[in-house]
Amino acid sequence: MKQQGIAVLLLLLLSSACSIITKYQLQSIQLDKLEKLVELSKGPCYGKCPVYALTVYTNGIVAYEGKQFTNREGVFVTKLSDAELRTLKSDLQAAKLNTFLDGYRSKVPDLQTVTITYYSTDYTKTIVGKDSRPEPVMKIQSSLEALEQLPNWQPLESSTAVNPSDNIGAINQIRVQLKPDTDANAWIRKYGQQQMKLVKGLDIPNNLWLVEFNVDRNDAREMLALVQSDNQVVNAELSR
Repeated sequence: MKQQGIAVLLLLLLSSACSIITKYQLQSIQLDKLEKLVELSKGPCYGKCPVYALTVYTNGIVAYEGKQFTNREGVFVTKLSDAELRTLKSDLQAAKLNTFLDGYRSKVPDLQTVTITYYSTDYTKTIVGKDSRPEPVMKIQSSLEALEQLPNWQPLESSTAVNPSDNIGAINQIRVQLKPDTDANAWIRKYGQQQMKLVKGLDIPNNLWLVEFNVDRNDAREMLALVQSDNQVVNAELSR
């Protein structure tokens, strides 16, 4: 009996030690060294919509960055089980996201913008929209939203480990080339919700403009994808 008690105690100690090691490994992980699988980003609305970004990496690590009106603010990490990761990868492949448009417009301006980016081995696909998106896209969104309920979230020791290679989030200007028959002043009014305005004409004969938007209310990547999906736009890129 004494030996059995010692064995149980050793197992408990070993389990506790493994838990501590796993927790430390998660807290000190460098996310910029990992390969992304899929990202979900939810922007602001006129109310108190939760604003956050969730990234799943190919090794099963999940990073959650709560920005505003969320239960956890800052950067937290956890890990999918092998079975959960296999299921997510299978669902992403089955969704065939590369067959859909890059952006879907909504007639309800108050809804928050949702961005999903899938990093396939063959392509990278970003889809931006609100309520009017195909069913496979919505199913992927629901699956990613459900990951918020994963257990064992640990605060990351340094939030600078999340995408430190660029500062895209601070960019608030886009170079836009409109179609020849498009009036820039009329076109810009479509983006009143994003508080977009014309800054200057870069090449007016070719309808090339520099526009600016409110970066506090709009994510730069989301804005770029939204403008790129506009049927009056020939080309658009962020102005660094």
